[in-house]
Amino acid sequence: MKRIIGFLSILFVVLIGYYLQPVLFPPTPRKAPVEQTNQVTRHKALKHQTIKTEGYAQYIAQSIDTFEQKFGKATKVEESGFFFQTRDYALDQGTLEVNVEGGKVSAIKVMAKKADIKPFKFGMTSSQLSDKINLSADFALTYDEEPVAIELSENDMRFRPLIAFDNDTFAMLFFNGDNEKLIGAVYLDLENLLRLMPYQINSGNPLANRVQESNLDWNVLNQQKQSRTIEAINRYRELYKLSDLATPDKSMNDSKKLLKSFLTTPKRVLDNDRLEEWQTDQGAHLSNLSFELTAAEFKDLARHDKIEYENGLFYSPMVDPLFNLFNWISQDHLNEIFDVPEAELGVAIDQESVLVLLQEPEKTKDSDE
Repeated sequence: MKRIIGFLSILFVVLIGYYLQPVLFPPTPRKAPVEQTNQVTRHKALKHQTIKTEGYAQYIAQSIDTFEQKFGKATKVEESGFFFQTRDYALDQGTLEVNVEGGKVSAIKVMAKKADIKPFKFGMTSSQLSDKINLSADFALTYDEEPVAIELSENDMRFRPLIAFDNDTFAMLFFNGDNEKLIGAVYLDLENLLRLMPYQINSGNPLANRVQESNLDWNVLNQQKQSRTIEAINRYRELYKLSDLATPDKSMNDSKKLLKSFLTTPKRVLDNDRLEEWQTDQGAHLSNLSFELTAAEFKDLARHDKIEYENGLFYSPMVDPLFNLFNWISQDHLNEIFDVPEAELGVAIDQESVLVLLQEPEKTKDSDE
């Protein structure tokens, strides 16, 4: 019995010692080596690619006199209402327009089938362009000492890629949203890029379109831009062997009626969220906050005013008709409007807003009766 008690006593002491040792004599902690690193996380846009300056890019920011020494005098000069002039120049089987601000070239727009627009080529596909030039999706720019980061979407890269030249100018190329062939090129400086651009800005601020309020008759300007839009549409159609769209008084009047109806009471066709979007865009005057009516909204607008139509669009802002046409044709849901086999066309413009209306030709109506 004494042996058993002795054994249990010794076992008890051993167990207490075993469990109390870590408490009474804690092990010295080992310091794990800390890996030193000088890496700093930076969120910075990749430097965009630039290409050699050639062709029309050489004339951006140059005096208009220098441009006209090469291309001759303008065939037509019109005010835009947005602090620049639009000048037209002769071009075989195509359109050449130049925007002029303060006597200097700020943008050059070309639409043709065979015009020299080195290093690009009309009719080339977007895939052919990407095989030839390393396209950038991100642009880290500086305007007025402020950084600006622009990002192109996948659709932008396919249909509206942006090219930077090594003289700090740019080219926007517009590909048909259906067949992906190059239909228009716009060369411009950084300021106009930030005003006209259809791209997303991730940091920095786009520039608002500056509307001239004084010393201009907007009725005259609206009429001139309507004519310029119609001419641009029909020139585009001629290049691709489509007949001109007639502009009878009825179609023109119907388009004006629809435009006035929407601008007067937009809440008739817009729900609360869309109305707020429209009002925000109107106040901002930003091209990258463009607003267009959906097919259903356009249908409601026409139904309310009892106007029959085949197709159409309402779009804002309309600052530069030829630029807007390029942008529309590069959109797969809008280019079909301008590629119809036959229709009667109405165009109405009120400063920054445009409504394009396509109606069934009268002769077709007569034959159906």
